[in-house]
Amino acid sequence: MHLLLLHGFTSHPVLTLGPLPGVLREAGFSVVQPALPGHGTRPEDLLEVRFEDWLRVAEKAYLDLPEPRGVVGLSMGGLLAAHLAARHPTKALVALAPAFALKNPLAPLAPYLYWLIPRFPGPPSIEDPALRRQNPNYPYFPTRAVRELLALIHQTPEVLPRVKAPALVVEAGKDRVVKGVRRYYELLGSPKKAYRVFPQSGHDLLLDRDREAVAQAVRDWLIATSNHLQ
Repeated sequence: MHLLLLHGFTSHPVLTLGPLPGVLREAGFSVVQPALPGHGTRPEDLLEVRFEDWLRVAEKAYLDLPEPRGVVGLSMGGLLAAHLAARHPTKALVALAPAFALKNPLAPLAPYLYWLIPRFPGPPSIEDPALRRQNPNYPYFPTRAVRELLALIHQTPEVLPRVKAPALVVEAGKDRVVKGVRRYYELLGSPKKAYRVFPQSGHDLLLDRDREAVAQAVRDWLIATSNHLQ
């Protein structure tokens, strides 16, 4: 299977996915990791981006893959993955800590607060102190840029019931960034779906204490799903 891997909002396009790409390649999957617009450069570049740009780049990368193909998304990437799976034939969907809703109570006000608070520090997404110091993601983000993430979140509930591909949804037990992961799972229209919780990890599951276990769980589920399709 050919897999599209999608990072999250303010995430490093490659490093945020930790050991997962290597584990998947070793298992025989081909992997593509595009940089979504506004990422991998500087936080201010997010100001020029709309959520449709993220979706457009993700969709092009997905359609460029040979079949059979699947999609794996972290956080915001989990939302984009659902949109792709609803639009196009997909053999597998994996959503890691999908950003169905934001825990920060100020998040809904971000589009109106940017003149007062132009930027926020990156949220605490890694629980392990030593690993947190190695966080490769943007250290802060422009407050106004959250508007586009909120727009994507707003459109996702209506998309999830249209997803029919086998799906794996993974929750971070100590997530301090997003909420509603179980609701994302419940709304999925997939006849075959699974739910896993890794209780020791923060939002960036693939950079925290359970990173190896998460990567192996995703690999094993994708192998089982691929075998079932043969």
